[in-house]
Amino acid sequence: MNKGTKWAVIAIGTALAVIAALVAAILLIRAKSEPDGIGKLPEDALTAAQSAETEDVPADFDPEAIAATIVMDTESGSERPSGWYGRFESAGPASDGTGLEDAKKACPDVYAWIRIQGTDIDYPIAYCEDAVEPFYFTHDINGEPSENGMIITDSQNGKDFSDPLTLIYGHCPDDGTMFAPLHSFRDADFFATHENVSIRVDDAELVYRIYACFVGSNENMMLANDFRDPVSFMEYFESMSKMRDLSANIRKDAEPSFDDHVIALITHCEDESKRLFVYAVLEEVKY
Repeated sequence: MNKGTKWAVIAIGTALAVIAALVAAILLIRAKSEPDGIGKLPEDALTAAQSAETEDVPADFDPEAIAATIVMDTESGSERPSGWYGRFESAGPASDGTGLEDAKKACPDVYAWIRIQGTDIDYPIAYCEDAVEPFYFTHDINGEPSENGMIITDSQNGKDFSDPLTLIYGHCPDDGTMFAPLHSFRDADFFATHENVSIRVDDAELVYRIYACFVGSNENMMLANDFRDPVSFMEYFESMSKMRDLSANIRKDAEPSFDDHVIALITHCEDESKRLFVYAVLEEVKY
């Protein structure tokens, strides 16, 4: 190798190292400066994701192939995995007796009903257009002011649970109602023996399996991550599986893949800068 070629190779190597360092710095700054809101992984999960080696990525993970399964919802303008209900084989008829129809008559913004195995969570879900000041977080089903509010979703998601991740919020009042029972999943034994979340919609019952429960920051996960992007989706949930928080409960055989539909149930903690998160993955649909 002549002298000129040698210096050219050194210069190219130095430039590549500088670019890699800049990219790493940008990603780290982005991760640590997300807007305030609801839901960010604990710092230990972020650290695990940053330190993960490339060989941790599954050998068959093909983001281009996954992206090819995305279709556009022409009504809402949002992207979602194709197939939806159709890719699930019915596990039998949907259960009834939730009170969904009566709740919809009382409140036109009610569109679903949630029940959680082994808890007193058995409530209608209302949709709020305003994500900043959701009406039903401070009002009851009759539109009257209420500290307990309702279980809600908001404009970050559609109303058919077809998004890769749907956020569901509920207060944690002292009387133990609404989403207060979610704190039971912080107990390892309770978590191990209670797995199911059921959401009733007009035409089906969606049955989810609980994947994780942990306490995290109240920063906004939707602003910090594009869950419609296969790589962002996988990185987020893979970092969760590497969480070093000993108080977190993870059911690793329920870890979601990009073509799954996940819900995050979110409520308050003693520390107002924190939130409790219970994640569950759709496993079956009953018609």
